[in-house]
Amino acid sequence: MASRQIEYIWKVARPRNEAIARALMYAAYQTAIQTDPNTTQVLIRSYIHASTRSRGTYRKDDPHVTIAIKNPDTVKGDKHQASHGYTAHPRSFNILRVSPSGYMSHGTVNKEVRGIRYYNL
Repeated sequence: MASRQIEYIWKVARPRNEAIARALMYAAYQTAIQTDPNTTQVLIRSYIHASTRSRGTYRKDDPHVTIAIKNPDTVKGDKHQASHGYTAHPRSFNILRVSPSGYMSHGTVNKEVRGIRYYNL
């Protein structure tokens, strides 16, 4: 199997601590590959956190990282897929399970992405 490069984009500020940044990228990678093995782009939308927002209301949730992913087909169709990667606790970066959403067009989400930073794992 040929190695494929995945582009990482940070919506949240990249942690200054390199070990934490790499661990979060790895959690995002685990979530992305379990969601879609053909992932080519990962937008890291959060740190590990224990809440979620549904219809504008926040509620408690198990600890997880939130990402958005693209593959070659969704890039062409101007779509993405969001996914949560759940961990055992807020300081863990090992993904136990993933919960993906359906595919969304970019017009359905807030397009503001502050301080985009590109990195490779």
